[in-house]
Amino acid sequence: MSFRSPIGLASAVLMTAGGWAIAGSDVMLVGSARIVDGDTVQIGNSKIRLEGIDAPETDQLCLDAQGEKWECGIEARDHLRSRAGNQEWVCRVSGPDRYGRSLASCTVDGENINRWMVATGWALSFVRYSHDYDVGRQMARTAHGVLGGGAFIA
Repeated sequence: MSFRSPIGLASAVLMTAGGWAIAGSDVMLVGSARIVDGDTVQIGNSKIRLEGIDAPETDQLCLDAQGEKWECGIEARDHLRSRAGNQEWVCRVSGPDRYGRSLASCTVDGENINRWMVATGWALSFVRYSHDYDVGRQMARTAHGVLGGGAFIA
């Protein structure tokens, strides 16, 4: 989708419920999000990958510090739902990922949800693509974050 205007969009804002908002050169998605997993949500018809973080998939298992299996993907999704479900999300889109989803940094009630997921230990900073959430990763490690105390099972 492309947006053009003969007069430019330097200060224009277009907002639709569950849709796009354009302010200047930024593309925003605003609305209630359906939470797919710990790093993927959907607003309207737009799938959004939370940029710079990596959370376990819903069918993924992890091992805890004692070597016991647990459903870390479901728990990561459920913790995100309890924090930010049924609220308005504001997502600043930086571009598409290789699967066509919108890569975005999102806030709920003014809090950066990408950062919250890492700082609370339900996602990892995805250092292959970004270092935006490395501080949150260090905080979670220091506090023995949820995903930092064991291992992922692929």
